[in-house]
Amino acid sequence: MASPRDALPSASPDRLMDDRRLDDALSDNERLRQANEALRARMEKHGPFAPPEDAPQRTEPAAEYFSWIRRYVEVALEAAGVALALFTDEGRLLAVNGRLLAMFPDLGGRLSPGLRFEEAVKLIAGARAIDLPDAEARRVWAQARIAARGRAAPPAVAPLTGDRWVEIAERRAGAGAFALAFEDVTESVLARRRDRHARLAGREGVARSVLEHLPIGIGAFDRDTRLAVWNEPFRSLLGLGLSDLVDGMPFAEIARRVAAGGLVRAEECGPRIALWVEAASPRPGLTVEITRRDGAALTAQCRETLDGGFVIALTDVTAERRAAAETNAVKETLEKRVFERTAALVEVNDKLVQEIAERRAIEAEMRRARDAAESANLSKTRFLAAASHDLLQPLNAAKLFVSALNAGALPEKEAAIAKRVESAFASVESLLNALLDISKLDTGHGDRQLSDFPVSRVLDPVAEEFRPLAAAQGLKLVVARSRAVVRSDPHYLRRIVQNLVGNAIKYTLSGGVVVGVRPRGDHLRIEVWDSGVGIPANERRRIFEEFHRIDGANPRAERGMGLGLAIVDRACRMLGHTVDIRSRESEGSVFSVAVPRGDAAAAEARAETPPPLDFADGGRGMIAMLVEDDAAVRAATAALLDRWGVDVLEAGTAEEALALAEQLGMGPDVILIDYHLGAGSTGLDALGRLRAAFGPGIPAILITADRSRAVAAEAQRAGAQVLAKPVAPAKLRSLLHWSRVDRKAR
Repeated sequence: MASPRDALPSASPDRLMDDRRLDDALSDNERLRQANEALRARMEKHGPFAPPEDAPQRTEPAAEYFSWIRRYVEVALEAAGVALALFTDEGRLLAVNGRLLAMFPDLGGRLSPGLRFEEAVKLIAGARAIDLPDAEARRVWAQARIAARGRAAPPAVAPLTGDRWVEIAERRAGAGAFALAFEDVTESVLARRRDRHARLAGREGVARSVLEHLPIGIGAFDRDTRLAVWNEPFRSLLGLGLSDLVDGMPFAEIARRVAAGGLVRAEECGPRIALWVEAASPRPGLTVEITRRDGAALTAQCRETLDGGFVIALTDVTAERRAAAETNAVKETLEKRVFERTAALVEVNDKLVQEIAERRAIEAEMRRARDAAESANLSKTRFLAAASHDLLQPLNAAKLFVSALNAGALPEKEAAIAKRVESAFASVESLLNALLDISKLDTGHGDRQLSDFPVSRVLDPVAEEFRPLAAAQGLKLVVARSRAVVRSDPHYLRRIVQNLVGNAIKYTLSGGVVVGVRPRGDHLRIEVWDSGVGIPANERRRIFEEFHRIDGANPRAERGMGLGLAIVDRACRMLGHTVDIRSRESEGSVFSVAVPRGDAAAAEARAETPPPLDFADGGRGMIAMLVEDDAAVRAATAALLDRWGVDVLEAGTAEEALALAEQLGMGPDVILIDYHLGAGSTGLDALGRLRAAFGPGIPAILITADRSRAVAAEAQRAGAQVLAKPVAPAKLRSLLHWSRVDRKAR
């Protein structure tokens, strides 16, 4: 049965004419109804036969007038081209036309005026002409029609007996009246059905064409196992002739013909498929591998359809099977090669393991030798660092004695000898200082303390230190002034520049040495230029090794120690600076150190007081308390101070110093105290006791061979100046002057 929605006819000129006639009839009916209502009102006022006040005098009775009106309505309804049932705005049946009674002849006399809309619809739903299957379907149809009243619902199509169809639509008139229009649309429905069948026939042809062009063989069987649909690949894959397949042929006959053909080994797959076909529904899917006698490989997939039939799909998988076989062969070959290669690798690996074991044994031996060498070197450097006090003590005493001799009036010959002795001690002191620097850097004791400071803080003292030496050798030393701020360790950076300048003066015969600073991005490059002998290209890296000297390079035939540049290299690596060299033989060299730029504001905040100057008057008239546990050093220092006019109170321990001060009855002007006093006591401990006895404001000078930052920081906290051993007389004299000024300020 066609869907009512699909059966809706399209609009036609005759249909439009019938609609206009229906609208005219409904309009006339509305006008008649309004006239009837007016007549009824007037009759109630003037009696049944009284004419209207404004109407002409009429002699016919009112009953005849109403009869005329009804006939007029009936004529209008009959004039409509469709079956009509006219209802009032209250939903009461007013009238029906003959077309409706002809459509539903069993309702004659039952569709009477005044019938409610719902009752009329139920009567129509129960008519014999309505082709609905049962009472429930008729009830549902009637409820749908009743619910659609007044909702402008689209026309609905209902089936009639005899394969006829009717379209039901609700038409509205003025003042709320409406009508149900029933139009026979059988021709339109049948025409649409014919069109649909034609389209389906066309689709079946397309489907058949697609089926024939599939590379898969398809055979469809009905529930009685008879062949319903099949394509050419199904026949050819099974090895059947053109006349071997016929529509409606049983499956058993097809299986027999396949076995008789001999192309397919039916004994391998036939029984399994036959058992599946004969099994009761529902049957699970079945997949069977088929090997033809010509070597082709097929897969047969059997699936049950919804109506109890089944479909067999044949797929040629020969190429896939051959590819799989080739893949397996390649796989086996690769596995064999992998096995052989693995065996070879295992053999090589065993050899490597043996070599690695031997190498590890050698490396372990080398590590032991290296550790032993490092331990010996570390012991050496630690020994040098720890023995610095003992090494410098006799040197310090000798220098002080020589200084005391030079401070007096000596004959010219003896004065020259004393000067030479003093120069020899200066060389020894320089060598010891270099060794101590190397030992600190090697042992990691050269702890860096980075800060921001003006580079002039390093360059100016170096200029003052080396300008007399350069002048003595006929050279000009120029240090360009700079306001740049660097970030480095001032102690080690000064040591680096000192060694570079000293080295440049040593290897320059004429001309001079220039020290300057160049900006390079976020770094500053401190450069030392000389006009000396230059350095050969093959020696430019070796000169930074310990004790390495270039033979014949010194124009004055002076033998250097070969440690200055080694200290430069180690200090630069510790500070993270870069040292570079450019040189040409006989034209001079340029040593440069790249130092990061510093923060000017931080440098200004950390500005330090310049060191005390050397004053000629020294400490004449002062009383100095000298605390030194080494008798030779104590005697040499006392002799030098005595030559300067200083009254010295000598003591070997803090107790002796306290006793001497008590005998004196007053505190000294300055305290000169050694840091290492023996027996675990330090000079700073003794200084605290002396100041506690004679006053905290006594200036103090701590004399020590320990140049560590820890001792310097401890002395600073104690308010004492530090004087390094071997003692430089000029430095000692300036510190005495400082103590006098400091004492007066207090």
